[in-house]
Amino acid sequence: MAVRKKDGGPNVKYYEAADTVTQFDNVRLWLGKNYKKYIQAEPPTNKSLSSLVVQLLQFQEEVFGKHVSNAPLTKLPIKCFLDFKAGGSLCHILAAAYKFKSDQGWRRYDFQNPSRMDRNVEMFMTIEKSLVQNNCLSRPNIFLCPEIEPKLLGKLKDIIKRHQGTVTEDRNSASHVVYPVPGNLEEEEWVRPVMKRDKQVLLHWGYYPDSYDTWIPASEIEASVEDAPTPEKPRKVHAKWILDTDTFNEWMNEEDYEVNDDKNPVSRRKKISAKTLTDEVNSPDSDRRDKKGGNYKKRKRSPSPSPTPEAKKKNAKKGPSTPYTKSKRGHREEEQEDLTKDMDEPSPVPNVEEVTLPKTGMGWA
Repeated sequence: MAVRKKDGGPNVKYYEAADTVTQFDNVRLWLGKNYKKYIQAEPPTNKSLSSLVVQLLQFQEEVFGKHVSNAPLTKLPIKCFLDFKAGGSLCHILAAAYKFKSDQGWRRYDFQNPSRMDRNVEMFMTIEKSLVQNNCLSRPNIFLCPEIEPKLLGKLKDIIKRHQGTVTEDRNSASHVVYPVPGNLEEEEWVRPVMKRDKQVLLHWGYYPDSYDTWIPASEIEASVEDAPTPEKPRKVHAKWILDTDTFNEWMNEEDYEVNDDKNPVSRRKKISAKTLTDEVNSPDSDRRDKKGGNYKKRKRSPSPSPTPEAKKKNAKKGPSTPYTKSKRGHREEEQEDLTKDMDEPSPVPNVEEVTLPKTGMGWA
């Protein structure tokens, strides 16, 4: 069974699964009780709420994801979209979204229209504010150990500020204590099973955000799912936790970066080498190499024989493959020059070389 290509977007199959849709009962009833005036014109169903969550997650990946330069907002944690409790974070996310839609006088949400980009970003800022106000989202208060190199120390402070964390000089009041990056970090790619549901297991990839977690068939992995350890207070992590947060524009999972008092990496749950998984389970890194600029649909192709004139006509009519457009960052050209038109017919000898096509424009290529 193939695994979907990895990025930080939504796992659509998870949200469309019957068990997940049923969990929206609590959310729908809570919205009807507490935000009736904002939803009574068109009362949501479990399926419509599930669909809205998928759209929100896809929008934040496309507009705030790793591939976006100077993103206007740090991505909201994926765990907030998995909290189905009445009055939990998902309730407040959807409540803020419905209230914003009502205040704007919108008849429907539109995450594909470039003219709505700024308003949709503003809606996410409103959602984030609501999560903080309702104690569903807390921003880290970080103590940076003085033995961190001064140049790196300055960089870490800038990153923390940019992602709305705070730096404290009081170690006892800190939520996180950050140590220098250990010199003995493992280089081998690893995964950790974090949840099991029916015949599926959710894998967390080491040093990737939780939004990159992947559902795979349970038959692809032999390890059992261990309970999450009780977090220590403050959390002791090394500086890569902050550096990777800036790389992905998403606060990383502290468990991947934990160290002990001797500043050595610690692992409180079993890690599994990614090499032991079947070839069909693709790592986020290998999948991202198949993309250009974050297009989550495009696949890498080997050179093909020169197309027929009829095929060229069909290709010329094709527009962008992804629905989101960054109006302020330029548009993708709809046509791309056929770089193979002057090539000879391919030899029957299987000697294939990869050709990297140049990027066109600065849109969602």
